[in-house]
Amino acid sequence: MWKYLLLLTLVACGCASNEPTPVLASAKPHAECLVCKANADLACVDVEVEKDTPSFEYNGTTYYFCSTECRDKFAKEPSKYVKK
Repeated sequence: MWKYLLLLTLVACGCASNEPTPVLASAKPHAECLVCKANADLACVDVEVEKDTPSFEYNGTTYYFCSTECRDKFAKEPSKYVKK
């Protein structure tokens, strides 16, 4: 049970950044799809970052997405999705 609480705590703390960070040492890095987050599509917000995960660099930060469609929407208007 404590492992799940630790996992939930780590996930909650990791939501402040879109940079991929490992949740646990054995887990793959995760990020948030900002397009899905803006559209309240909670099923797709969490993105497991792998070498072929759609990404886009904006203002020196790499953002990851659940699909190429979301990446393309972000690329057209990144300021709409990035908090200032």
